[in-house]
Amino acid sequence: MTISEKVAYIQGLYDGLGLDGEKSGEARILSEVLDVLKEVGQQLDGMDAAMDEFDGELDALSDTVAELEDAVFDDEEDDDGLDGFDGDLDEDFFEIPCPTCGEDLVVDDEALAAGVVDCPACGGKFALSFEDGEDGGEDE
Repeated sequence: MTISEKVAYIQGLYDGLGLDGEKSGEARILSEVLDVLKEVGQQLDGMDAAMDEFDGELDALSDTVAELEDAVFDDEEDDDGLDGFDGDLDEDFFEIPCPTCGEDLVVDDEALAAGVVDCPACGGKFALSFEDGEDGGEDE
């Protein structure tokens, strides 16, 4: 039961008593208090409606932010695995096949410095080697 409904119930009780506000000071005070309660109830009902509207808008914004996060962060995960990647790789990245599963991996300068690569597809680890035959060198 809302506050406005409760005030209407009290108003009904007051009206049922048949009090005359012109003859009784107490009846006049009760009548004025009921008028104030009606206004408060109407304002609170308006605030509840506004809060419900804001709640709906906040839910919509939250959904939009979640969709944007999925779009931004899922794309980064796809780029790491080269799923659907059709662009050129930056100069700081190298593409090599995993010797265990054959999955194409993108290796950056940090992995090159470490000398070890972890394959996200199969979980295998392998060392990087730069022999003359593998890097396209001309000295043999």
